[in-house]
Amino acid sequence: MHPIHTTPGFIIASRPYGETGKILSIFTRDIGLVGAVAQGIRLEKSKLRYHTQDYSFGTFSFVRGRELWRLTDARDQKCFTPARLRQGYGGQAGENSLLAKVSVLLKRLLHGEEAHPELFDCVGAGITFGSQAGLTGDQESTLESLLVLRILRLLGYIGDNKEMKECFKNNHFDIELIDMVMNKRSVINQHINKALRESHL
Repeated sequence: MHPIHTTPGFIIASRPYGETGKILSIFTRDIGLVGAVAQGIRLEKSKLRYHTQDYSFGTFSFVRGRELWRLTDARDQKCFTPARLRQGYGGQAGENSLLAKVSVLLKRLLHGEEAHPELFDCVGAGITFGSQAGLTGDQESTLESLLVLRILRLLGYIGDNKEMKECFKNNHFDIELIDMVMNKRSVINQHINKALRESHL
C-alpha cells in the first residue's frame, strides 16, 4: 500500500482530465510543485470539488502514482478562505487577484518536486497580508512588486543588493514596510524585469 503524504499547498493551475477529472498543479510546502490527478472532481457529487478551486489554499493528501500523484483528500486551511484569496486585495477577482498573478509566475519558475518551505511561507504571508490589510491602490502595487522580488530572490534569480536591503530585512509584510519601499517601486520593478529577462524562462 502506498503511503499517504499530507501537506499544505495552493493550486496554481488545473486542466481537465478525462470526462470528469482534473490534473491539478499544486505548489506544496513539503513536496514542492506537484502534478496530481483528481478523479471525478468535476462531478457535482464530488466532496473535493469545492476545496480544489484554482488559486485556493488547503491541506492536500496524495499517494504516489506511476507518473503523477493521485489526490486522495483536500481540506481548506482555516487561516485562508479560498473565496477571499481568489478575490484578492481591492476586491479583484479571478485572474486579476494577487494569488493568480503569483501562480502564473511560480508556474513559470518552478520545475519538479523540490520542497521550498521558505518560499511557500513567503507567498502565504504576502497573500494573507494583502487580503486582510485594506490597502490603497499604490500599496497593493507595492506589495505585488515586493512579493515578486522576494520570490525571485528565494529562487536565486536576485542576489543581495544594497539598494534593495530594506526589502529583505525581515520575512514579514506590514504597512510600515510597504510605505517605506513604495518610493522604490520603479527600481524594484527594474530588478524584477532584469532577473526575468536573464532567466530566459
